[in-house]
Amino acid sequence: MSTDIETRLREYFAVSPPALRTIGVLVISHSALARRFVFWPEPYAGQIVSDEYGPLDVQYAPMMLDRAGSEGNLDQEFRITLDTTDVQDDFRDQLDAIPLNTAERIRIDILTYLSDDLTAQQEAATLQAETVSWVVGTATITAVVPRYNVLSTGELYEPGVVPMLRAFY
Repeated sequence: MSTDIETRLREYFAVSPPALRTIGVLVISHSALARRFVFWPEPYAGQIVSDEYGPLDVQYAPMMLDRAGSEGNLDQEFRITLDTTDVQDDFRDQLDAIPLNTAERIRIDILTYLSDDLTAQQEAATLQAETVSWVVGTATITAVVPRYNVLSTGELYEPGVVPMLRAFY
């Protein structure tokens, strides 16, 4: 007998059975990339079903995802450390293909699933990359929620441009 997601989540948080755990999936995309990169920390390749993208093939990549916090950053910064060790350096070559002068940010989706059902997405967060740094074999990505302003102009208003904003800084 199938139970609804709300009941399953309530059971998960109430009893937290050891066989059931959450799995975070990282989806990295940009118009300059040849393909969408989908990673998870499980030690095997697999397939998930996303609400937005449909079925996705997932690659194993050891990662550490620090959820949003407010330490020193009012934009709720996510820090993602991703082990990118592969023989072909495919991921790094694809990131190098993104032009430096582009205004488009790398899109990062963090999808969460329960380990017993990879077809029912539990939550999703859409982020944009602020910085990407590279050390041999490891990429560190800091990402924030996309910045939208009320007028949707994409302009950032600063005290140098609008002096009356100085009172708010």
